[in-house]
Amino acid sequence: MANIAVNVDEYRGVATQGRNFAGKVAMVTGSSSGIGSGIVKLLSALGAHVVVTGRDVSRIHSVAEECQQLSPKKLKPLEVVADLVKQDDIKNLIATTITTFSRLDVLVNCPALFPFTDIWDPNLITHFNDAIALNVRAVLELTQLAVPHLEASKGTIINLSSLAGIEPTPFSIPYTLSKAALDMLSRVLAIQLGPKGIRVNTVNPGITQVRADKDKYMELTERIAPLRQYNQPLDVAKAVAFLASTDARNITGINLVVDGGVIYNLGQFNNPQYLVE
Repeated sequence: MANIAVNVDEYRGVATQGRNFAGKVAMVTGSSSGIGSGIVKLLSALGAHVVVTGRDVSRIHSVAEECQQLSPKKLKPLEVVADLVKQDDIKNLIATTITTFSRLDVLVNCPALFPFTDIWDPNLITHFNDAIALNVRAVLELTQLAVPHLEASKGTIINLSSLAGIEPTPFSIPYTLSKAALDMLSRVLAIQLGPKGIRVNTVNPGITQVRADKDKYMELTERIAPLRQYNQPLDVAKAVAFLASTDARNITGINLVVDGGVIYNLGQFNNPQYLVE
């Protein structure tokens, strides 16, 4: 049996082009703070034109300035104020991106509404509706509008979910339900959009430090995670960059867990001191 011919340039290209996003346009929702800001900054550092979006003008501008400093060619990000529970804002976000760049290659949906609530909360259904509106419906609406442009570029979609989408956690019924729905949406879209050349994947982070102070969940993660550490936003951003890159050209429909292995000890979060207070 003859061996498969080796294309040496393809192997070399992994080192030189695998994480090169030059000429690509990446939109990251929720990128004015937290994990989303880490993602958009890394994609800018890897050469992409980036869209920074959120609800706070000053935060958007601050992150955009950092992105431009990190960009190898000092590319100026597109700054768009958008409240993604408003359909007109979603439409404007896509329209402004296409008007500015004439293309879209990477869509990173990073919804982050996390109401701490349980079955006894009299406002549970209100919290549920709010979580579904941002964490699921807004993602679906934005994705639907983005698909024609992603089909043209043979682009990719990465949805930011959570360990709560995979394993039951006691912190929030609305959040866990919305993230489980987002995981399933990603799988269905992977099947539907694969023939169009669009890959769809999910990143499921564990506890991630997005503020300077350390909270009790980070402290617990340090004790029970096999790697004895919680995430930094850059850890999650690296996972997103991999899935968005040509290195992941044959990967779609997966959940990439970034959590230091804490998922295997997640039951310890059921201790009463970590439940909703």
